[in-house]
Amino acid sequence: MSVATAMEAVTYNYDEYSDYDNDTEPDCQDENLPHGHWILPTLYLIFFFFGLTGNAIVIAIVSRRSSRRADIFILHLAISDLLFVLTLPFWASSLALGGQWSFGVHMCRASGFIIAVTRCASSLLMAIMSVDRYLAVIGGHRIHPFRTRTCSLGACCAIWLLSLVTGIPPLVFRNLVENVCVESSESRLSVGIKLATLFLTFVLPLTVVAFCYSCMAKHLWNYFGGPQNVAGGKAKPRRRHSWLRIVSCVVAAYSLSWLPYNTLSTVRLVAELGEGFPCHTTVAINQALSATAAIAFANSCTNPLIYSILDAGFRHRTKQTLPSIFPICQAVFHLPFRGGSQQSTVASTESSSSYTRSY
Repeated sequence: MSVATAMEAVTYNYDEYSDYDNDTEPDCQDENLPHGHWILPTLYLIFFFFGLTGNAIVIAIVSRRSSRRADIFILHLAISDLLFVLTLPFWASSLALGGQWSFGVHMCRASGFIIAVTRCASSLLMAIMSVDRYLAVIGGHRIHPFRTRTCSLGACCAIWLLSLVTGIPPLVFRNLVENVCVESSESRLSVGIKLATLFLTFVLPLTVVAFCYSCMAKHLWNYFGGPQNVAGGKAKPRRRHSWLRIVSCVVAAYSLSWLPYNTLSTVRLVAELGEGFPCHTTVAINQALSATAAIAFANSCTNPLIYSILDAGFRHRTKQTLPSIFPICQAVFHLPFRGGSQQSTVASTESSSSYTRSY
């Protein structure tokens, strides 16, 4: 097996991200999602604005401090989301023009490459964050040998290297066909590779997440909610729940956002390996893929919102960091601290912040 063949074994076709790919039967005319020529581009631009702003703020806040081990995953996840949203204006323009790609073949391939890389990186980062929380909860106060800053950095580097491999096929196979950015390879091998990569980027991470959280739920119930603890009236510290709650929400948001799209993609890929669906079913699935892709893309701007809602320390550091980046915000963000007990507020938020812990 050549190196190129080995690379193809982890490829993923991202043509399904939008509604302009026509892999239906020659006599089956595909139909765009009703009003999709303006609804989807509008949504993509909204996701771009909020995703770019939110993830840039997260990167600025986390990178400006001496990052502890827990911050490493947050930083890499924000970088992945930021890179992903940078491609959305191109796809929004293409959808608004009825699928026509006006940015050239190199940008077509580069955009597919970025989507493939960030898609894989985000899913695997979710899985490794869940494993980290599992080791923290199950291990208690003991320091697990794998829960070090060096191991976290090594895991993130390995994830990015694997993700870069999954981005190679779009660079090779994407092309402009009748001025539409599509992946030219449509063989049965290509369909099998899509299924294999779908397993790598969604089924496997989702299985890891489900296992970790089911084990954590059982452990936490025995620790906090078991009959012996309730009857004995034992009060146990719950300060670790802040970071656990944040990771749980981030993972849940990612899984729920991508589940509809990946389910439909799997159904269509399995059909392509078989005899396929009738024309009206194929059209309906393609339209549903367009809608669920928009839901999946919304996940790129949800993480900063989760941090700002659940982490008091993140909110405090946002108020400290933004004025130095955007001086115009100084008056707005400094008003709540005037005349108040700023020192006690800082101490309170820092002590409860998930980012200041290295659990």
